[in-house]
Amino acid sequence: MSELRHKKILILDCQTTGMHPSTGHLLQLGWCVMEFALPQRIAREQWTLKRDEARIPTKIKKLLRISDTDLAQSVEPARVFQRLQDVLQELGEEPVVIAHYAQFEHRFLTQFYLEHGHSSLNFTLLCSQKIAKRLLPHLPSHNLNAVAGHFQWSSSATNKLDTHLSMTAFVWQKLLPLLLAEKITLFTQLATWLATKPEPKSRRLAYNIERLARLSLPQKPGIYRMLTQDGTVLYIGKATSLHARVNSYFRGQKNRDRRILEMLTQVWSIETCVCDTPLEAALLESDEIKKWSPPYNVLLQSDRHALIFYQDDFSEYSERPDSQFRNGPFKIQDALAVLRELFHALTHHTVFEYRKERITSEMLNQAWLVFSAHCRVVHHHVEQPTMRTLIQIGYHLLKHHERKHGKYSFEQWWREEKKTACDEALMPEERCARILTRILIRAAEARRKSKMIARLRNATLMIEPYKKQLFVVHGELSPRNAPRPTQNTGTCAFELAHYDRLAILYSALIRKQVTLL
Repeated sequence: MSELRHKKILILDCQTTGMHPSTGHLLQLGWCVMEFALPQRIAREQWTLKRDEARIPTKIKKLLRISDTDLAQSVEPARVFQRLQDVLQELGEEPVVIAHYAQFEHRFLTQFYLEHGHSSLNFTLLCSQKIAKRLLPHLPSHNLNAVAGHFQWSSSATNKLDTHLSMTAFVWQKLLPLLLAEKITLFTQLATWLATKPEPKSRRLAYNIERLARLSLPQKPGIYRMLTQDGTVLYIGKATSLHARVNSYFRGQKNRDRRILEMLTQVWSIETCVCDTPLEAALLESDEIKKWSPPYNVLLQSDRHALIFYQDDFSEYSERPDSQFRNGPFKIQDALAVLRELFHALTHHTVFEYRKERITSEMLNQAWLVFSAHCRVVHHHVEQPTMRTLIQIGYHLLKHHERKHGKYSFEQWWREEKKTACDEALMPEERCARILTRILIRAAEARRKSKMIARLRNATLMIEPYKKQLFVVHGELSPRNAPRPTQNTGTCAFELAHYDRLAILYSALIRKQVTLL
């Protein structure tokens, strides 16, 4: 039976180590058999294919949320292929498979079939994304997250394969009634409909949010929350003008960020909270992101790496400050962490990897000598460097730079210098010496920032030019009449929320948006 509403179909999803079979391979394959009339009866299978673990990049494991258990339970590809054939046979004649953005699956499935002696696929592969584009042409985005979100998908799945299968099945359940309304009742009709070129229509994007609702937003500082239809928070942002910032998302159609369009497809309403000043909006944004963990906010979420505190010699660190670990707070992956890697390479004569550079021990030693001569580093600092002496050298270089170019100017200066400098004209050791200079200066900046953040933990500031005071007690914003601490107690808990809040105030100090009283 080829009627859309009665035929059993296979929802399928592939997870791979690359975007094309020439650069990656099939890593996970999952499917579920479903029937529109019986949506609750979904038989699901997920397989991790046995591959050489050395060929699976760590970032791919993290992206796909593949656990060690998944890898331990992986099976031979031939077994998965045979199981897929069994399932297709159970579907009967002319099996139909649906995937979202099916051209991706088609490439890897074709390769999978070739590896097992089959020159072509033995099923009809349909694309739910193409169907969504034809039925809902005015959506800002038609990728899986966007279309599922438009239909009020509420995610609670685990790994990426499981999520994609659930979402694709959900999207198909929502698209099918729209196809039936178009009098497309058979799979043969659907295939013909997809093969014909659609009539040209206006590509003006349509949004779920009421236009007048966003146009009536105040031109005041504050934060905004973008919500799904069921009230789930998708994104939280700050604004100097809520009216200007929110409406900027809905202007223009060309060269739009795909992730933003994906998000806007799911937005049904926007909540706002007016603040007295843009700085208070930035502080509130940081706190709200940690409270709600919106999926489209990344930088300020609370599930990032913990803060750390170093010993006096910076040889060890702890996540809890005490009388021994009192230098901090630092982020675990910051400029000081890079300096520690450099120090280890210098003292243990190992390879130093910095971004895309792979500097051998010999080259690092030569670069260190060039750097030392150029920067007039004291002899014993060269022969027996310690982390403390490296930071001192960094401070020396930072002060020298800022006397010439102005305080807090190094990163901007470095970006401009990279545009105009011709590194190709330098000897390899000279180019590496430039890298060492940057690493030491940035480490000194990180140390200076850490000291200032520790100082701001208990402070009173004046917001300029509003002349409004902010009171900070143990990293928390405090009312004016709250009791003030008698001293800066450095061993109290220092959470990531405190760090982010104080980092915002530190940046405001640099930009002279606040004054420390």
